[in-house]
Amino acid sequence: MTLARRLRQATKADHHRVDHHPALASLLSPRLDMARYGVGLAALYPAIAGLERALTHTVGGDPGHYALTLREPLLRHDIRRLGQTVPSAWAFTAPVNTHERVGMLYVLEGSRLGGHFIGRHAQRMLGEQVPCRFFTDMPLTPHAWAAFWHYAEVACPEHAWPDAVRGARQAFGEFIQALTAALPADHVTPTPAPIE
Repeated sequence: MTLARRLRQATKADHHRVDHHPALASLLSPRLDMARYGVGLAALYPAIAGLERALTHTVGGDPGHYALTLREPLLRHDIRRLGQTVPSAWAFTAPVNTHERVGMLYVLEGSRLGGHFIGRHAQRMLGEQVPCRFFTDMPLTPHAWAAFWHYAEVACPEHAWPDAVRGARQAFGEFIQALTAALPADHVTPTPAPIE
């Protein structure tokens, strides 16, 4: 058992809920248009900005000092290019220790994995000039993902894995709350029940 496998197992249902959330599903819709795209970006902003803000303040004693990749400015840029108002960041609960921070970072960094797919889909459907720097400018490369796991294993020894799981589950839960709260009422559909 590795930390990566432990976090994946513990957050399987959370991953499913995020992946099938209406805000993200709309961005991969075969009927994607500029209106749907704008709604999806605006719904993502509070979650991304809030989680980045909660993780910007490093907890003391953090071994390795993981360099956070901040994508909020790119998302803000794309939303403004679409002529929309940038929403407020969601107030995420800050991690209480380095181990919870590792779990929260897992959620934030993992959110970069599918970005290039969404970016390519948006450009295919809406044209190459569609504002999608958030999805395309800072993809999570295999090297960067491996570097995250190297940091995580050093920062979070096995006895602290429950803290990392707690941080990840909390971050996923608040991410989903932020997505749902940011969607217009006519775009919200019931989120599938968690898979146990």
